[in-house]
Amino acid sequence: MKRHLLQSLALLALASTAYSQAAPGADTPLVKVDMKRAVPGEQGTPDFSAGNVTMKRWRAKKWFELDAEFEIKVPQDAGGRNGSYTGLQANVYLVFNAQTKEGKYEAAKATLTLTSVPASETCHLLAYVSPSDLRSILQRDTFTASTDIRGWGIEFVANGQRLAGEGNPKPTAGNVWWEKTENLVFRDGVIKAKSETPFATLFGDYDIEAKTR
Repeated sequence: MKRHLLQSLALLALASTAYSQAAPGADTPLVKVDMKRAVPGEQGTPDFSAGNVTMKRWRAKKWFELDAEFEIKVPQDAGGRNGSYTGLQANVYLVFNAQTKEGKYEAAKATLTLTSVPASETCHLLAYVSPSDLRSILQRDTFTASTDIRGWGIEFVANGQRLAGEGNPKPTAGNVWWEKTENLVFRDGVIKAKSETPFATLFGDYDIEAKTR
């Protein structure tokens, strides 16, 4: 009886971690991803000044920002600590505190393709939603990330295999909530890479360059 109980607990532990592990096989990517954390929040539209132009009067609005921190490792024959990886993608999911007439929650998703990611360094990926898209979804001008974002998720993928992920609510092997779409209505084109926003020239080398596919 005790032996069977220990075996059951071991299987349960394996199932709970299976969410972030790629199954071994010939196509298993030669990269490991350690997801550190992801921070959802707000950013005001940046204000730039330029010469030889007639400036416009405008009011800065709020963008949604998701800042994901992670680190990768590659084998020695791929450079080890001095290596990098070019085949990494990130799937980003958002659910808003807004519902359709049918009672389904408004949601958005996007796949961001990362350029060369350095190994054994703390890396960041930034994703955004514009003020105009937030207004279209929420039906108002104001936005507060802590109350207007019902859920968020991010998963790192290579060769079609999920390597790591995080979210709120937290995904598990038996409950990856963004795969349960019966109560969600997803919008495409809402989540943007930093390069597609006014933040494109900001933050120096803080984040990894990415683009939506």
